Amino acid sequence: MLLTTPLPPLSVSADGYVRLSLPELEAITLGHLISCLDEQSGARGVLAAVATDITGYTEWVSAGWPAISLGWDWQLAVAGQPAGLRRLHAPRSNVMLVDDSSRVDHGQVKTATLLEFYVDRQAWQAATLDYLSRPRPA
Repeated sequence: MLLTTPLPPLSVSADGYVRLSLPELEAITLGHLISCLDEQSGARGVLAAVATDITGYTEWVSAGWPAISLGWDWQLAVAGQPAGLRRLHAPRSNVMLVDDSSRVDHGQVKTATLLEFYVDRQAWQAATLDYLSRPRPA
């Protein structure tokens, strides 16, 4: 018989982080909160074609307390096939990932790298595009 130790309850630390391991994060369902397009500041009145980027951000949260929050910037990548949203930069989050067994912080750099890995394995693009395509109240 395999015995497992119950996971420690989540709480917000004095520094504002929610500390958990990557497997614990993977066991939590994050729901789409909001996505927005960035304001475009391209040249107006130009007579020739101008390359532009379509970029924005998206935010995902867990239910319950403490809420886990992950947000990241994205870009519509059209150079390759198929076109789609791609994460830019490391996610912003209130999560500090810890070692599975020792519970020691991984630190900001390793946490950022692991969160990039986590986000890149999620299917967030369809929900983001769906949210952006909905009509907004005037």
